[in-house]
Amino acid sequence: MENIHGFWVAASLTPYDAEVAGQYAENIVPIPLKNPKFYLPFLIFDSDVYHKYYDDISNSVLWYTQHYIWKKPETFKEEEYLSRAWIEGYIPVNKAYASKINDLIVPDKQNIVMLQDYHLYLAASYIRKTHPNLILTQFIHIPWPKAKYLSILPEYMRQPIIESLLANDIVGFHIPRYATNFLDSCIEIADKVDYQNNVVYYKDRTIHVKSYPISIDMDSLNQLSEHSDVFNYERYIEKLRGDSFLIYRTDRADLSKNILRGYQAYEMFLEKHPEYHGKVVFLATGKSTRSNLKDYQDYRKSIEELIRDINQKYSTENWRPIEEIFEAPYKLVVAALKNYDCLMVNPLCDGMNVVSKEGPFLNQNNGVLILSEEAGSHVELKDQVLSINPLDVDETAEAIHRAVTMNEEERTSKCRGLKELIQKNTLSDWISNQFRDIQMVIDDRL
Repeated sequence: MENIHGFWVAASLTPYDAEVAGQYAENIVPIPLKNPKFYLPFLIFDSDVYHKYYDDISNSVLWYTQHYIWKKPETFKEEEYLSRAWIEGYIPVNKAYASKINDLIVPDKQNIVMLQDYHLYLAASYIRKTHPNLILTQFIHIPWPKAKYLSILPEYMRQPIIESLLANDIVGFHIPRYATNFLDSCIEIADKVDYQNNVVYYKDRTIHVKSYPISIDMDSLNQLSEHSDVFNYERYIEKLRGDSFLIYRTDRADLSKNILRGYQAYEMFLEKHPEYHGKVVFLATGKSTRSNLKDYQDYRKSIEELIRDINQKYSTENWRPIEEIFEAPYKLVVAALKNYDCLMVNPLCDGMNVVSKEGPFLNQNNGVLILSEEAGSHVELKDQVLSINPLDVDETAEAIHRAVTMNEEERTSKCRGLKELIQKNTLSDWISNQFRDIQMVIDDRL
């Protein structure tokens, strides 16, 4: 972005955003203000419109559907509201993004538009209508579900979403499985789906469907891990763990993260293996997310209640089985990642899950990784982790026991193997591979 002095189109989320944007022509803010390296055009929306777009559709329908947890409306009133939110929120916001992007296109130049994620599923079709020869790509950071499951979306959503994604030249996902699921979803409207070459032919256009597994910013993590505040937090971690085996998890309080089953598995481990009472501590750090939505409020309460119940059941005068630090500073998270004995990452479904890469990369304690088979990162890391079915609490409890009892030689081997796998694929690879394929599209047009 900085190298090409590009534009990152974004929504104004606070009155301060709008105030700053209003100081510049067409709400385009230079970043930084002096000698700008790129530009931030702000879109300002009515709060009700944005709520319908962001909360009601993007996060309560699309996110849920793509993580296999959406419940269809049960009443006509709910269905009617959903339809209004789509028409009055999601569609106009996507049109506004497309309109702003169309205004930024420079005639007679090679323009490239790279759309991001599920919030902008309709934007590509609106852009393509105005600029039929533009290079358009869209990367989707969350899972793409199986076509049969996607069909639970109302047709007035599902078909425009797929049609608009096919207005891109390239549609990208984290792993091949999501790309294949997308190809399956295109069969009902595409002229042809070529699974061998991951290509969709639609309305005389060729759409490439690719996988680009995202990595982590290793240089920044290394630098942060050496910060004095991190060292201070490490002393806190050492005091908290004492001589105990340290299990760690860090998540947003999101339904897809499967936090409750993780604690239930830990409780089952304690029940089956009383010999480890007082010898294991489960540290959890977390952050609130979408806390204005009732489902998320209820989920957070359920987490708090389960932690309280487990601690009340098993705590002794000198030992508490779970220590939770909610809204923990990130430097504390880094300190914990450096020092865990076992990291639990057990999402129901996850596009990638960078914690499963950050943890082993930073860890200095030969830590073991318990990893859900439904995390996108499992494709890369599966040979060096303790794999679990995220719905199987008993299997997860057994994985905890295996981690606690694993000998040092195997721990060292797995931790070293994870570090090697993670370092093979860099953040630069993620973006450069996308530009490589964009160049391929440009060359094919010559």
